[in-house]
Amino acid sequence: MSNINIQIRLATVEDLEQVFSFIRQKAAFDGYLDELQATPQQLETTLFGRSPLARVLLAEVDNCAIAFALFFYTYSSFLGKPSIWLDDLFVQPHMRGQRVGTALLNYLSTLASENDCGRIEWTVNVNNDRGIEFYQKQGAQILNNLRLCRLSY
Repeated sequence: MSNINIQIRLATVEDLEQVFSFIRQKAAFDGYLDELQATPQQLETTLFGRSPLARVLLAEVDNCAIAFALFFYTYSSFLGKPSIWLDDLFVQPHMRGQRVGTALLNYLSTLASENDCGRIEWTVNVNNDRGIEFYQKQGAQILNNLRLCRLSY
């Protein structure tokens, strides 16, 4: 494992093309590229507009984006506290295994702590064995008693 200097920062509207590229890459990795409906125009409004609905972290090495995490704040009635929902985490294949995902999760954990969040939650594809192993190494619990529910419009 090489010793690389990973910088994490919040994305801005100037990063829109890179964010959209990462979303496409993640959709392809997950096998859902044909279901991707988001457009750069929608992302500009929903991520960087007057009232952003989510935020994006970019991981960079030598000012080159190599990974992203898209998240938003939610609320846990059980905890009586805010939570963070991690909607996407994607590291470019050539950078996997170099602690980039760990750096993104650590940054997100800092944000959670600073905002008195009770937890960070996300889903992982059941076929993503490497991702599941990574998350478990980070201390995440893989919950088997919950199922994702969805209403589409």
